[in-house]
Amino acid sequence: MRTTEPVVRYRLLRDVLRRSAGDPELQQAKAGLDDSRCVQELAREQWEDGGWGAFHSRSTRLAQRIPSTEVGVERGLTLGLDASHPMLWKAARYIIGILVGEIDFPDYHEKNDRWPAGMRLFLASTLALIHPEHPLLDADRTLWLEIARRTFRSGRYGSEDEIRAHAELTGATVEDSYLVLSGRYQLNILGSIPGLLPQEVEAALLHWLWHRPGGIGYLEAPLHRVPPSQKPGPFDRWLASWELLARLFPSWVELATEAMDWLWQQKREDGLWDFGPKPDSLSRLPLSSNWRLARNRQFDWTTRVLALLRRYSDRSGQER
Repeated sequence: MRTTEPVVRYRLLRDVLRRSAGDPELQQAKAGLDDSRCVQELAREQWEDGGWGAFHSRSTRLAQRIPSTEVGVERGLTLGLDASHPMLWKAARYIIGILVGEIDFPDYHEKNDRWPAGMRLFLASTLALIHPEHPLLDADRTLWLEIARRTFRSGRYGSEDEIRAHAELTGATVEDSYLVLSGRYQLNILGSIPGLLPQEVEAALLHWLWHRPGGIGYLEAPLHRVPPSQKPGPFDRWLASWELLARLFPSWVELATEAMDWLWQQKREDGLWDFGPKPDSLSRLPLSSNWRLARNRQFDWTTRVLALLRRYSDRSGQER
């Protein structure tokens, strides 16, 4: 799989071949990330304060491709950047400024009892993507861990238990809202430190998510069945759901065998994967600069698939 695209080259070396941090080829590839047109676009659209305009809302009227700070951070990580890169360093400093009250939250403040917990959730989750173990997140981890404990105290998801937990801990009306524990923001916090969730709570949480018709909140892709592979949008959200679980929760492999077997079977005769035109995912694709070239599209899909399958192989080997 030969490519001159900087992001694809780096992610294959880091996420698939698992080159060590000191490997000269990996270091050279990392240094070349700023040559990527995708990285350059992200840099052009970052504001002086470190954000990308709105924080969570995507209803911006600004003429920019990156509609929010959330998307900007996720996009940077997708492109192989880490906390040491100036873009994500500035973004983290900006988020911390909001969390400690030095900078105003830029979005419209909703007038309901969910908003204080929700605003903090969006901020903490995004910071956790850059600095998972940041001490500023300790209170957030403690809060959401306690909510998870109470919600799954019976060994299964308890909607009434979750409602009571929020009534006592956040004061928020949670039923059928973005504060329900299925959301990707809550998962980012609960998985930010290995071992934060007790094994029995993690198992109950993942079992519930796997059976939940809407899967992970904000991705809305059922995990218990594979999506139609000829529809890039649903497939991208399904793949992103497994990528999120693989990054955060060790026991994901116990539910993933059928999905990963199916994914492996989608490999073409040339050894690549191709799930069609670019979905409207904003942050996850493309990795390459020009999708008018079919080969770039195939390399990008293949990179994501191989990185996920590598995680599955590594983890399932440890489980045996």
